[in-house]
Amino acid sequence: MIKRSNSFRDLKKNNSKKKGYFEITIGKDKRNPPSHKLKMYDIIYVAETSGGIYAKGKVVKTLSVDVFSTIEEVLDYSKQFKDDSYWLDKIRLFKDKLSSDSNYKLRCHQYYTNQKLLKRTIPYNGPLKEYDASIKRGLASIFFELKEKDVKYLNDNPDCSLKQVKKLDPKIPGDLRLKIYSFFNQNYSIGHLVDIDHFVPKSVGGPGNIIENLVPIGLSLNRYKSDSIPRSFFEVALNEDFKTNFKFFEKEILKLLKNNEKFISKKDYPNSIDLARKMNAVVSEWKKMDEIKNFYFEVNKKFNPDYVELIYKVK
Repeated sequence: MIKRSNSFRDLKKNNSKKKGYFEITIGKDKRNPPSHKLKMYDIIYVAETSGGIYAKGKVVKTLSVDVFSTIEEVLDYSKQFKDDSYWLDKIRLFKDKLSSDSNYKLRCHQYYTNQKLLKRTIPYNGPLKEYDASIKRGLASIFFELKEKDVKYLNDNPDCSLKQVKKLDPKIPGDLRLKIYSFFNQNYSIGHLVDIDHFVPKSVGGPGNIIENLVPIGLSLNRYKSDSIPRSFFEVALNEDFKTNFKFFEKEILKLLKNNEKFISKKDYPNSIDLARKMNAVVSEWKKMDEIKNFYFEVNKKFNPDYVELIYKVK
């Protein structure tokens, strides 16, 4: 399995008949990168650090290991990869090692795969939990051979469900973020989809671990960023289904809704941030998660009706 951090930024590039990868080791011994044992037609799974597996393929080309003794050699070699940020870190590390001992070598192994995106991403459930970097440290960007039980699990009927949410959290879980990215990359031509955004801002208590309060950034580019709050958040709070929960805030909410602005900003309404935080705190205390999800769903739906129709297709 190949694991990479933030590899979901442009998932479409992972549909490739010749996708190139490289693995690196730096040491005084002759330890090669673990990928050097790859053979033609070996099966490869591609995963995001804390999200799960999103592509599968097979090896179509594997090269010999290149060995470098100097920084100059590595600088010249690394130009072909067009990944300056990655190589800069490796070069710095290599330079530090060489300053203490000139016997250090940097070894790089290149290989290529023919791979396709999976129709459904596979989170780190079941036996794959041990590879979840959000739980276990040291699994950020590595290559390793899957155990026999893992391969059987992936070939049989892997659990593609998202982690169960028991309480709200502002952080967007890796498996949820990856699943949203994969869905939109494969089903919709949204060229400017570069991130997932909280609809009700996390700065005022908006949750990030439920899809009902998330939108692809492409759908929210016209919104005020920072701490601005969608008008629909306050409007839905006064709906018949929810108004009893927000009775204490009704007068303040009505004051905010006297105009037709789509987003309520702190600049225009200084108390809006504090009010929204208190209201989100009330929602977080509701006992039934389905009721909480439904509230944020309705808030999102009032502003993005076309998008929310897709929410349950993502799952």
